[in-house]
Amino acid sequence: MEDGTPLCKSCSVISQSRLTFQIKYEQLPSFSEVFAAGTAAALVPIKSITRNSRNETFSYIPADSEEPGPIFVKLLTTLKGIQAGKIKDTFGWNSVIEQVDIKKYTAGETTNGVNGKSVDALP
Repeated sequence: MEDGTPLCKSCSVISQSRLTFQIKYEQLPSFSEVFAAGTAAALVPIKSITRNSRNETFSYIPADSEEPGPIFVKLLTTLKGIQAGKIKDTFGWNSVIEQVDIKKYTAGETTNGVNGKSVDALP
């Protein structure tokens, strides 16, 4: 992936701030792909959007398919690659977690919480 691609420009915008924007209903037919983003599910492809009051449905994934489009696949692959450390994190999304020396937080005994002793000896 090259830094000049629209995908990389989008990633840069996403990393700098929360995206809050509104899509006009009239724009829906012009999109080739639609997906939602969140913290738990990462990215979810949207198969179609229906407006019952107008009896209109805009489809983004064919009815006989469950496969998302190429932009979704590329973005999700990039996101998961960054999360897994396989793609360089140029956005500062990841943090290194160092191993804790357990001896600093225990009295030297192993306990399972039996006989009123606490399971955690953390301060």
